[in-house]
Amino acid sequence: MDAEPRLPPDPACDPSPELTEFLLSRGATPEQMAEAARRSQLIGLAADLVFTRGDELSAEEVARRAGTTPSQVLGIWRALGVEVPGPDTAMFSAADVELVETVVSANVFSETQGDEFLHVVGSALSRIADAAIAFYVAGVEADLTAQGADAVELARKGALAAEKARQLGTGLGAVFTHFMRDGVVRQRRAQAAVSDRALHRLAVGFVDLVGFTPLSHRMGSGELGAFIGQFENRAFHLAVEYGGRIVKHIGDEVMFVVVDPVAGCRLALALTAEFEGDGIQPRGGLAYGDTVARQGDYYGEVVNLASRLADLAIPGEVLADDAVRAAAAAGPLVFEGAGRRQLKGFDEPVAAYSLRGADDPVAPPR
Repeated sequence: MDAEPRLPPDPACDPSPELTEFLLSRGATPEQMAEAARRSQLIGLAADLVFTRGDELSAEEVARRAGTTPSQVLGIWRALGVEVPGPDTAMFSAADVELVETVVSANVFSETQGDEFLHVVGSALSRIADAAIAFYVAGVEADLTAQGADAVELARKGALAAEKARQLGTGLGAVFTHFMRDGVVRQRRAQAAVSDRALHRLAVGFVDLVGFTPLSHRMGSGELGAFIGQFENRAFHLAVEYGGRIVKHIGDEVMFVVVDPVAGCRLALALTAEFEGDGIQPRGGLAYGDTVARQGDYYGEVVNLASRLADLAIPGEVLADDAVRAAAAAGPLVFEGAGRRQLKGFDEPVAAYSLRGADDPVAPPR
């Protein structure tokens, strides 16, 4: 089990002269330091100053500069999930004015669609921010504390990390352009044979780790976090290798989509092979057909079928539906009949096939 975590030193009651001097050099005022000390957040004040740098405008001032109303400005940030205490609170910068101008003038979506899109953007960015904070606190900060770093070193490292985070945020625009380009290509391929523009024809797969729950009960928090991180990282890299996309992780289960059903089969097999061992036996399910795309996720009968097949598969097995077998028949794959199964949510029995590569050993009898 993990040792009891050591908390960083708390200089709230008696901040050292060195910490005070450092914070003053970063632009902190005596009032800010007093308030941070009262909240036991003096070490984090240097990072806070980085994140609030340039925030001199209220929602009313942003509205005036962007040529819109304060209520619309507040509505935009509310849709993104950012808390704004009130229209008079100075918490925005010139960059925020540019964003509001872009959103107001976009004229691409209806009002409802626009809010929904902002929800997606806000949720994605919030997850990035939460992940970055967790990586820093559980990794960098924990290591520094274990090494005996003092309050000044912790404050200095936190400020540096905050600066890098701001720089990363500025550069995300370039990354987003690449994802938009790749996403448009994927969307065109997925909709090449459908008439309904809400549908995407995809291979949808689920792989879950049988045996993970009892194994996790024997792990400490650090070991469990490292295992989950390894699982997510390896799944991500395999998906990229086979031209797929990880849609989400649901506990010890991963959901992915691939336009090419042959690549979907190979990805499902690769994922089950990759995570086998240490008391874990993955199993998977794969289905192919039209799905409803919404907010970066996918819904419909094909998704439900893939999930049910994963639940039905025995450890070490990938079960596929008949649509996968028909679409991937030309690939270097073997589909062995696994009977017709009555699945929850389906009126008629569904034909299932045990999937393996042409060179893989024959699966044990069910």
